[in-house]
Amino acid sequence: MGSNHFLKEYLDWTQLIEEVERVEPLNTVSLSEGIKGLLIVGMGGSGIVGDVIYSLSSEILEIPVTLVKDYQVPKWVGKNWLAVAVSYSGDTVETLTCLNEVIRRGAQAAVVASGGEMIKLAKEKKLPYIVVPSGRTPRSSFPALLLATAKLLKSLGIDLGVPRGKQLTEFLRREDTSRLGYELAEKLLDKIPVFASSVKYYPLALRAKDEFNENAKVPAKVETYPEGFHNDIVGWEAWFGSFSVVLFKESNNIILEFLRETLLSAGLEVITYELSNAYVEEIIKWSQVVGIASVAVAMKRGLNPKETKHIREYKEFIKQNISVTLLNYQKDEQV
Repeated sequence: MGSNHFLKEYLDWTQLIEEVERVEPLNTVSLSEGIKGLLIVGMGGSGIVGDVIYSLSSEILEIPVTLVKDYQVPKWVGKNWLAVAVSYSGDTVETLTCLNEVIRRGAQAAVVASGGEMIKLAKEKKLPYIVVPSGRTPRSSFPALLLATAKLLKSLGIDLGVPRGKQLTEFLRREDTSRLGYELAEKLLDKIPVFASSVKYYPLALRAKDEFNENAKVPAKVETYPEGFHNDIVGWEAWFGSFSVVLFKESNNIILEFLRETLLSAGLEVITYELSNAYVEEIIKWSQVVGIASVAVAMKRGLNPKETKHIREYKEFIKQNISVTLLNYQKDEQV
C-alpha cells in the first residue's frame, strides 16, 4: 500500500504542476538592477533545482550563478547578491545555516519551501518567498520546486524563460511517461545504472542517479561528456560487473553518438533516449520517467522506495552535532 501510494506521487505530476501554477510569491521586490550574482542553496531532492537553474542560466543570464550544497557560503557572496534557499521541508540544516549566513552578510535572501523554519524566517524578515504544496517527499516534488523557484526569480526580475504550467502539462500528457518508466525498470532491474549526458543535461543525469540511489537502493554513476572522454571512457576498456548505460542524448550531438558507438563496441548495453530542444520539458519528462522506474525497481525487489534509512540517520546525527560541525566550518573559513 505504501509503495503504491508513493508511486502515485510521481504519476500525478500534471496535477502537481497545476497546483503550483496557482501559487504566487510573497514579499517580492524588483532586483534586476544592481544584482551582481545569484546563489542557489539546496540539498538532495531540493538541491537538484539549483543544477537545472545553473544550466539554464548559462545561456540567459549575464551574472554568475553559484550553487551551494553544503553548510558554507563562498566568501564572494555578499551585498548585491540574490541568494535563494530551496528546501522542501523548510528545515534542512545545511540550507537553513546558509540562509542565516547570507542574511548576516547583507545579501538579498529569498525562500522556496513547503513550510518549516525557513518560511517562518522569511515572514519574520519580510523576505521574498513562495510556498509549494506539502505532504510529499522532496524528490517527488521536483516539478513544484523547480517551477516555484523560477516563478519566484521572475518576480524578482530574473526571467529564465521557464514555460508556464499549462504548456508543461500539455507536453507531459502527450508523453507516455508511465510506460517509459516501467520499461526502463525492466531493463535496469538487475543492473548498476550509469547515466551519461552532455554537460547541459547533467542535472537530468544526476537526478536519475539520485532517484535510483534513494528509491531503488542501488549504487549508480553519472558521467558527462566531453569531459568523460578524458578519463571515464578508458574504464570501459576492461570493464567487469553488471552495468547498463542510460544515455540522454540530444539528436544533433555527434559527441554523444560517438560515445554510444564506443560503449556498444566495448560490449555494454546502451539505452539511448533522444531529447528535443525543449529543455525544461525534457528535464521534467525524463525526471518523471526515472522516478517511476526507480520506484518500480524497488517494488520488484520487495523494498520500500520511500524509506531512506541512512539519510534519516544522518539528519539525526547532524542535529546532535550541529554546533561542532559549524565550528569546524568557521575555522576553515578563518584559515
